Amino acid sequence: NGPMTGTDIGRRGALVGIIASLLAACGVGGRSDVGAVQDALRSEVEALPEHLDGQVQFQDTTNAGTTISGVLTLAGDDREQVEQSLLTVLEAVVRTYREQPDVRTAYVRLEGHPDGDRATRVVADVVAPSSGANITTDDLATHFGL
Repeated sequence: NGPMTGTDIGRRGALVGIIASLLAACGVGGRSDVGAVQDALRSEVEALPEHLDGQVQFQDTTNAGTTISGVLTLAGDDREQVEQSLLTVLEAVVRTYREQPDVRTAYVRLEGHPDGDRATRVVADVVAPSSGANITTDDLATHFGL
């Protein structure tokens, strides 16, 4: 066994990458507990007086990425009041999310409606994304000074 060649190093690197991918797919090595994170987010949001109906969904997969989403009915009679309710929800979401173990930056796709008015749609872009078209948990943390 002489010194390692470039081919040997490349093979070893590929093997390490494959093993890391398999471990991540099995939930080992840095993936969040999807059920626990979703339960924590739902509990926090549903406890808010601004929340009237709807559920927060959490997804963390290798194919679809990491996303917090949901269509919520929120307190407020008009767009401005629902926007304020959504900002409260977004702050609660990012605070709760950051407390969970092994979470990664997630895209946030939450929207709110006033009760009985599905046509009035307020989306999470009430906070501007730092880059791209979608806001992330990092954007929310910056916005709320966390």
